[in-house]
Amino acid sequence: MSVLVALLMLVNCWRATSDPAGFARYFGVAAAADADPAFIYVYASRALFLAMITAILLWKRQLAALGYFAAAAIIMPICDAIQVQQAGGAIPIVARHLATAAYLAITAYLLHRWVARHG
Repeated sequence: MSVLVALLMLVNCWRATSDPAGFARYFGVAAAADADPAFIYVYASRALFLAMITAILLWKRQLAALGYFAAAAIIMPICDAIQVQQAGGAIPIVARHLATAAYLAITAYLLHRWVARHG
């Protein structure tokens, strides 16, 4: 599950930098990107950071830390959902952000459970 998160973050980084306006529509903040696409580049750098930390923790087999990282990361898609909703974004986009938070919560739970069972 963590590998999928890291890959998705890399894909989002690439999409955001290659087509900021298109990614802003996908993210749910098209008006913000029309006014200033810098927000999308900030998102891209955040996505790259998340992907790299996830990859490092996986590579080093630091699964307990990865579980805490996934749990802490839940705040980002929840805040994204709130911001998209407040900007008048579509309900399916808000739901996608909340689904991302749920996926992270499940990932964190499974990682913590695995570490508890296997040390």
